[in-house]
Amino acid sequence: MAVFPQYEDAKTDDRFVAGQQKGTLPFYISCHQIGMSYPMHYHDFAELSFVLDGSGTETINGCSHALKTGTMSLLLPHHIHELTSSQANPVKLYSCMFDMNILFGNPYEAYMNRWIHKIGSDLPSFHDFEGESLRTVSLLIEQLVQEYKESRIGRDAVLRGKLIEVVTYFLRGLMDGKEQTHSPEQTQPVKAWSILRYIHLHYNEPISLSSVSAHFHLHPSYISRMFKEHTGKTVNDYMHELRIARAATLLMASEMSISDICLEVGYDNYRTFARVFREHHQMSPSDYRMSHNRPVISPV
Repeated sequence: MAVFPQYEDAKTDDRFVAGQQKGTLPFYISCHQIGMSYPMHYHDFAELSFVLDGSGTETINGCSHALKTGTMSLLLPHHIHELTSSQANPVKLYSCMFDMNILFGNPYEAYMNRWIHKIGSDLPSFHDFEGESLRTVSLLIEQLVQEYKESRIGRDAVLRGKLIEVVTYFLRGLMDGKEQTHSPEQTQPVKAWSILRYIHLHYNEPISLSSVSAHFHLHPSYISRMFKEHTGKTVNDYMHELRIARAATLLMASEMSISDICLEVGYDNYRTFARVFREHHQMSPSDYRMSHNRPVISPV
C-alpha cells in the first residue's frame, strides 16, 4: 500500500501563526481531542504531545506504540507521524509545536544537543509517565499552558524554561531503559521506514540512491524496489518532492533569495532546481513567489 505523508509547515500552519501573534517565541500549545484518526504527516517544526485521557495508537517513523494517560511523545522535524484514537475512549492530549532552536544555544544545556537528536533512532520517540513522575510532568504542562495563555512580563523566557524542563524529564524517562525494543521479525518494514526517515532528515544534503544504498549497505536495486513498493515512488522522486515542498514554503513565507533557497533545500545547481520546481508547480520559482504576493529577490 502506497504511503504519502502530508507535509505541514509552521510558517503556513494557522495554529502556529496564531501563536506568534501573542509573542515572539516560535511556540504554540493547545489541547484537543483526536477523532478516529489523524492522518500521516510531517513538518519542519518539533512537536511534543502529552496524553491526558483516552487510548489509541501512535505511529512514528513506522514504529507503533499504545497511547494512554501519561504518554509523552517528541517528534523531531520531518519525523513521520500518525494517530489512531479509540472510538469508545478517544484520546485527549496537549500538543506543543515549537522551533527546535528554543532548546539550544545555552552552554549549560549542552546535554540537549547530545541526546535529543538520537530520538527516533537510538532512543524511542515516546515515554509513558506513571506515579510521581506523571504528577510532576502533568503540573509542568499545566504551568506551561497557563503561562502561554497570559501576556505577562518575561513570558517567552518562562515558556522556554518550562519547555526545557519538560523535555529534560522526557529524556530522563528515556534513559531509564524501560522502553521495549522493536521485534526482529519487523526487519522489512523497519528497513523501509529507516530509509524513509533517513531521506527526510537528509533531503537537503547531496544525497542520491547510491549514497543511500552505501549508508545502509544494501544494493541500490533492492532499495529502489523496496522503496517503490512502500511509497509508490522512486527515491529520487520522493526526495525531489520533499525539496520542492520546502522550497515552496520558503518562497511564500521568507525573504530568502531564490538562489539561497535553492541551496537550502539541497540543490547545488539552479537550473536543476528551476526545472524540477516548474515540473511540480507549472511555473518558475520567481513566478510562484509573485503569485503569493511576495517580492521577487534575484536568484543570482
